[in-house]
Amino acid sequence: MVWVLRSSLFSTVGCGLLAVVVAAGAMTLTLRSADWNLTALVRVDSATRLGADARAVEPGFRTVHPGAYDGQFYWGIAVDPFAHGQVGKALDKPSYRYGHPLYGWLGWLLSAGQARAAAVALAALGLFCLFAAAATASWLGRRHGRSGWEGLFVALNPGLVSAAAHDLAEPLGAALLLGAYAAYLDRRRRLAWVFFALLPLAKEPLLLVVAAVVVWELCQRHLVGTAIFATAAVPALAWWLYARVHFGGWFTSGGTALAEPFSGWAQTLFGSTARRGLAPDLAVAVLAALILLFAIAGVSALIRRGPVELSYLSLAAVAICLAPNATAAFSTALRNTALLLVLVPFVLASRPFRPLPAYRARGAPTSRLQGTPPDRVSSTPPD
Repeated sequence: MVWVLRSSLFSTVGCGLLAVVVAAGAMTLTLRSADWNLTALVRVDSATRLGADARAVEPGFRTVHPGAYDGQFYWGIAVDPFAHGQVGKALDKPSYRYGHPLYGWLGWLLSAGQARAAAVALAALGLFCLFAAAATASWLGRRHGRSGWEGLFVALNPGLVSAAAHDLAEPLGAALLLGAYAAYLDRRRRLAWVFFALLPLAKEPLLLVVAAVVVWELCQRHLVGTAIFATAAVPALAWWLYARVHFGGWFTSGGTALAEPFSGWAQTLFGSTARRGLAPDLAVAVLAALILLFAIAGVSALIRRGPVELSYLSLAAVAICLAPNATAAFSTALRNTALLLVLVPFVLASRPFRPLPAYRARGAPTSRLQGTPPDRVSSTPPD
């Protein structure tokens, strides 16, 4: 029993720490050339009004041009969380940027509303979310009789590592997604509702995860559960309505990363924009391998059908419809499929993940045979 507990703790904490070490190592690639100034991770464009605002907040703020990235918009939200100041107005496509404000909001809370601390808060938050996501993935696997190394799909996930190194919201989305399913499968409805309610505020497409759980509950004829989890969409819908009134447009009005199915991937892998050389060829090979893995997981999800599988299929549908601007850059393609990769080990597991029986959810000891208390495990193999 002691060995089992130590093994569980080792895999859970080990995956979390590995995720932090890998992401911190990725951060050093940027920080080393910026005198270890954490504002460099945000990558605010010096040629924009937002760059001028950043230097006004902190004269030593490290802006860039070219090479700006989306972390600058989360920094802007962390400084101006409800777009009532000049920083919020300086964001390009503010209706779109404020459609997924949760990462910036948490940065604002963690920095106690101090603009100079926002960049540090976002970097720390990204590392914490990676740790939480990897540890939760490992715990979820162990809780359901698996090895616990599912957390490696977080810790070594290139899209999540790159996102954390550039102050982006994907690690937060992964932590919330895994936390939601850990609570849901453990029959902790209130906690699961909180996680599900926060998901669309981290990334709008994650509303599909909420819809998948609602559909699953409805298919199981759990009308109360259906009603409960349907209300998890209300906070995001309320915020989007506020943003529509405030900005004069929906979050979809700022452009789209969606197009006809497979059009983005076809252009990235086979189009005229594909570059020749060792690095581009290697990137194409990696993306092709990932697409094959996602396709295999998709077939498994279609066959077994469960709450996790429905979520995977929903996110896979979004990935299939990614536009060329969301797949052309190797790092962007990895980032936009990072949450799919997080779910792969749960979709391909030997036994599907389902809500635990009541006695397991109440905290009874677990066993390697899912759903069976230790004192009832039979040595006779199943028929």
